[in-house]
Amino acid sequence: MLLWSCLFLLAGCSETVPASDTPLNPPRTELAQTNSSMEGPDNAHFVTKLGLIQGHLWVASQLVEADRFELGAKHAKHPAQEVYQELVPFFYAVSSRGFAEELEAMSGQFTSSSKGDFRQSYQQVMNAIDAIVARLELADADRLKVAYALIEQALIEYRAGVSDGEIADLQEYQDARGFIEIAARFVAKIQNDQHRAALLGNIQAAKKLWPNLDPRQPINGDESDLVALLAELQSFQGAAP
Repeated sequence: MLLWSCLFLLAGCSETVPASDTPLNPPRTELAQTNSSMEGPDNAHFVTKLGLIQGHLWVASQLVEADRFELGAKHAKHPAQEVYQELVPFFYAVSSRGFAEELEAMSGQFTSSSKGDFRQSYQQVMNAIDAIVARLELADADRLKVAYALIEQALIEYRAGVSDGEIADLQEYQDARGFIEIAARFVAKIQNDQHRAALLGNIQAAKKLWPNLDPRQPINGDESDLVALLAELQSFQGAAP
């Protein structure tokens, strides 16, 4: 079953992608109950995609809480159409049903009268993704690799979203903040106390680049904090087990 309500959201978005006839969720037949997994680098690659989805949805949730439902819906269309399809082979490989049903349920909650329902549906999607990642039992090196990829993407989005302290593309600026939020969650789970504390402190410091999700004043700061954070992550990757 297609995520019709998710696809409906695409109609009003400028970055539309042709709808696919391929269902977003694998068939409801029983998947093989095995412990099969993909190679470590592939795990990190696909988990990064899951992290991107969570970043978009985190932004959507923050905007819904601020009664910016229409803007929040624009962020939800990314995982619904652009990213989820790329994950279907991964779901098969790890014997996961994915989370299409949860995503579809959440997509129907973008109305001003259903903020509470949205919160619940949003948390169900986030929990489903967290459960998939937990099953993979990532090593610290993979968690750092995912965090690096998310922050690298955040830097790309920030450069597109901010120019000379002014917002050039609000949606890109917001996306970047969501990716930083999810990167911090991966860093928080690494075992090395010293590395974890240093990275989390620097991620928190970098968040000053986003005074809020819809700033009305010029932004003080530049991308150098993100560049330095990437260099630090890269240096720690070599020391991670």
